Amino acid sequence: MRFGFLLPNLLSPVANAHALITTARLAEEVGFDSIWATDHILMPNEFPRFGNGTEALTTLTYLAGITQRVALGTSVLVLPMRNPIIVAKQLASLGHLSGRALIVGVGVGWNEQEYNYLNANFHQRGKLLDEYISILRTLWTQENPEHDGTYKFSGATFSPRLESPPQIWIGGESEAAIQRAAKLGDGYHPNLRKNMDYRAVTEKIRAWSGDRQVTMSVRTTLDLRAGTAGELEELRQLQQAGLEYPVVGFKHETLEDLTRAMELFGREVMPALNKSKTFDVSKTSEV
Repeated sequence: MRFGFLLPNLLSPVANAHALITTARLAEEVGFDSIWATDHILMPNEFPRFGNGTEALTTLTYLAGITQRVALGTSVLVLPMRNPIIVAKQLASLGHLSGRALIVGVGVGWNEQEYNYLNANFHQRGKLLDEYISILRTLWTQENPEHDGTYKFSGATFSPRLESPPQIWIGGESEAAIQRAAKLGDGYHPNLRKNMDYRAVTEKIRAWSGDRQVTMSVRTTLDLRAGTAGELEELRQLQQAGLEYPVVGFKHETLEDLTRAMELFGREVMPALNKSKTFDVSKTSEV
């Protein structure tokens, strides 16, 4: 089992440079496989937690320069409200300059006003996401990339070319997101919801994806202030239901709270889960 850490670049009372530097370095020390940045750009005033912090790709680029080995992820990039050609260039440049593996979690987002601020089409965001995923992969993998759609290009040169293009993981909990993950995603990365039947979701994706390998993930915020027993058991049950790569944040009010939880998770939870019995795909039922 692999583990990602949700950086406090947004949705945190300590969303500042010192906290990002401290936690990125600590994530490597305690054994996380990757660090992940959250994406929002310009949110309405009624959602201040989503608007106060640093931009996702800039944050990862900076932290790549002060860490050594962790993969870099987005959880998740609201791709339909961005220019996909610029995003492709930014990510290819990040991968080339850092030498790190990239996992690009993408989703449709949920705030219509943020789309309006960015002059993006909220009501066509699902269709745009599918097209923009195609644009990213075309630019990353084709010698002579061409596309004819919302964006049109041909006879163009794109670089840098990466030996291993970034993985694209699909965020969202809707049926459309599950189908998109099965058909287009290298991974599925929803927010963990109460009463989510994760085994059923895993079985759907395994059945619909055919021979394609889709990594099963979740994004979740854990509360380790009362110890690890409850959170460990929940993650163990998810592991038995198919979870392969949790990406976790921790409830905190101070940086000290956050670093204490990270150390506890690295010392007690990750080793315990890596000793647990993993999910047997062959036992999933057809849907």
